Amino acid sequence: MKTFVKLFLFIAVVITSYAQKQEKLKAEDIVARHLKVIGGESLSKINNQVVSGEVKFTILRSGGAGADGKAVLASENRKLLLGMSFPVANYPREVIIFDGKDSKVSYAYNNARSPFGNYIYRFSDVLEEGLLGGVLSTGWALKRLDETKAKIKLEGTRKIDNREAYVLSYTPKRGSDLEIFIFIDRENFQHLRTEYRRIISASQAISPDASSSIRERREILIEDFSNHKRLEGLSFPYRYKIYLMLEGQNQGLSEYEWIFEVVSILFNQQLDPNSFSTKEE
Repeated sequence: MKTFVKLFLFIAVVITSYAQKQEKLKAEDIVARHLKVIGGESLSKINNQVVSGEVKFTILRSGGAGADGKAVLASENRKLLLGMSFPVANYPREVIIFDGKDSKVSYAYNNARSPFGNYIYRFSDVLEEGLLGGVLSTGWALKRLDETKAKIKLEGTRKIDNREAYVLSYTPKRGSDLEIFIFIDRENFQHLRTEYRRIISASQAISPDASSSIRERREILIEDFSNHKRLEGLSFPYRYKIYLMLEGQNQGLSEYEWIFEVVSILFNQQLDPNSFSTKEE
């Protein structure tokens, strides 16, 4: 009986000690483990990478309207190109470029940007900070904290698709109109999600009756990363989902989804220097 009690106490101490170690992790520790998991020192050997695959675009709440197409995400250091093409007249393309300093979001159709393109155009810090695309981009924000001086803070944990994740708030040095959160898997330190939120309070109307009909405005962009695989000593998500929700005061609720299934990832290619040009044609 005494042996059993000692064994029980030993197990309890081990579990408690492990839990305390988990709780004591700081935001910087989580980032360090994340970078080690996705490649560590091998990351410095990658000058550029080209991620290509299939993409499915869906207008949610519209009976599944959308289209299947092709997608590519190319990056070189801080530079990034995200391109998508679809065989439909009202949304033939999506082209988003960041040249390391300036950004360009091309018109998708009829001299108008898509809802996603317009979001990135208005909140260009998503590009400038190296957030868009997560680890699929060589400019990934968590690799460049020493350079950008962005502030990260551990906000606790939250479940993402039944996986417990650390929640890191991310604040650019010069601030942002967005609330930005990065989710890192608590078990394997993979990047699971980046979430951007902007909530605008309902404006005060002239009369109380009018005020009651005005709602707050919400704009939420979520990048989800899953199906992680190893490639040449590095770890990448082979499924990249973008979700955009726009809720205006008078326009109702709109939701969009892009699911990028990665087929190929190539490193250190001979890229056309004009690939990341932001000059207007």
